[in-house]
Amino acid sequence: MRFALRTGRTVDVYQAATQMTDESGQTYPMTIDTLLDNAIGAAGYYGAFTANMHTDTAASTGADAIVASAKARGVPVVSARQLLTWLDGRNGSTFGALAWSGTRLSFTVTAATGARNLQAMVPARAGTLQAAGVTRGGVPVAFTTQTVKGISYAVFPATSGAYEVTYQ
Repeated sequence: MRFALRTGRTVDVYQAATQMTDESGQTYPMTIDTLLDNAIGAAGYYGAFTANMHTDTAASTGADAIVASAKARGVPVVSARQLLTWLDGRNGSTFGALAWSGTRLSFTVTAATGARNLQAMVPARAGTLQAAGVTRGGVPVAFTTQTVKGISYAVFPATSGAYEVTYQ
């Protein structure tokens, strides 16, 4: 959730819910393992998980367990500034010039600054047709098919350019 001034103007800061603390009796690594397994597993409970670990001293078993759990699963650990930069980049990115012609979906992607590793998701099915190829500027783009909340998507890197998805 973004913060705003009394005037209604938004401030370039987000509030992040704290899912993990070192003062509420949570157990580590069980808490982070559960959150991450449910995010990257079939349940698809995606999110940015935050922790409030009082690291007044160099040692923090909770923080160490969180980082180790994320690294073991290939999940990035980022600072609040990195997350805000990426969110601003994602939110500033757009799809445009959407058009359907026969068995081809064409569109443009404009990836905003800060949207590192942005991924696009388009329906993997169009009626009885299945996504068979993705191109950017006429050059093939590798894609995977992923099911999210019961819907199948073609997922691919989304850099700025003109795209076409062919269905067959």
